[in-house]
Amino acid sequence: MKKKLLRIHFNSSLLFLFIIVIIFAFVPLNYSLIGKWTILNLDGTPSGEYVNFKEDSTYTVALPDGQIGERGNYILKGSIFSIKNIKDVCGNNYWGKYNLTFYGSDSVHFVVIEDSCSTRRMDIVGFNPGLKRSK
Repeated sequence: MKKKLLRIHFNSSLLFLFIIVIIFAFVPLNYSLIGKWTILNLDGTPSGEYVNFKEDSTYTVALPDGQIGERGNYILKGSIFSIKNIKDVCGNNYWGKYNLTFYGSDSVHFVVIEDSCSTRRMDIVGFNPGLKRSK
């Protein structure tokens, strides 16, 4: 009788654990874009430039000599990344839209959804294989 109760308890615990694993397998992880990211070359090596995404939805791009090369605003909703440059490269108040994919918590890749600003599009997806979180 004791063995039977112990077996039922073990089976119930195993079933509960299995259900929890299944539930969490479908919960997407929440990765953050906030912080300093290294811009990579086409071969995956660091370019010497960095992007700093801030909590106030602004960003800056630092060039290898430390000067700010670009800045603007961004919005990240789910996997949709929207960006607007402060410099009038693309037209005043013009936003581009990209699909952002996290690879772990330290790498991201962008795919254009819509952005007719060729200068920004080339900066984000043309020459850039992605960003790597700076340590």
